[in-house]
Amino acid sequence: MAKQKHVLNVVTRSELGKGPVNRLRKAGHIPAVVYSKGAAAKTIYFNAADWEALQKFELNLIALKEGENEILALIKDVQNDFMRGKTSHVDFLEVRRDQVIKASVAVHAGHTAPAGIAQGGLLEQFVHEIEVECLPDALPEFIEVDVSKLELDQEMRVEELLLPEGVKAVSEGDIVVFHVVDPSKIVEDVPEPAATPEEGTEPEVIGEKERAEKAAAAAAAEGEGKKKK
Repeated sequence: MAKQKHVLNVVTRSELGKGPVNRLRKAGHIPAVVYSKGAAAKTIYFNAADWEALQKFELNLIALKEGENEILALIKDVQNDFMRGKTSHVDFLEVRRDQVIKASVAVHAGHTAPAGIAQGGLLEQFVHEIEVECLPDALPEFIEVDVSKLELDQEMRVEELLLPEGVKAVSEGDIVVFHVVDPSKIVEDVPEPAATPEEGTEPEVIGEKERAEKAAAAAAAEGEGKKKK
């Protein structure tokens, strides 16, 4: 449940539009917007290399610093250019240290394997992040869960997670996060064999029925024509 402060130096930008944004990106910067409750959004940019250096952490809360001014902000949305493998835009939401916030936090299994593994089980993780609420300074970077006591075929739900002091789970408590699966109880879906023709019958030839119906209709029409003559 490591917690450390992450700082990103930013610069206010006044030029808007596609042209200025493209020039920023070519110069090695990333454009961004900081949204604030009850205030106008602020447009900024920052160095792409600085942002990439922070990607080794599981960021959710970050300090945006411009000169002597610094604000706390949640990372709300990150747009990536998958063709170039680079971040193209980021949206932030400014928060106050004295106000409770809601945020998504990554969940990891601890380094000690569950007891059920020695019994032939397999650890499955169904949820990789949960939503929590707390004051900004209490927000963990991630939540590491001790799963060592999980026996074969046992589960751990959101309501059973041990969270840091001051942090409350918002995600539904009955959601299963971890499960030590018993392989012997896994039922594979095996497709049923295709039906075979009954003994004494010949398999139907695709299109044969349609051709026979057309031939019968044509013969009937020809017969009607001869009667009229």
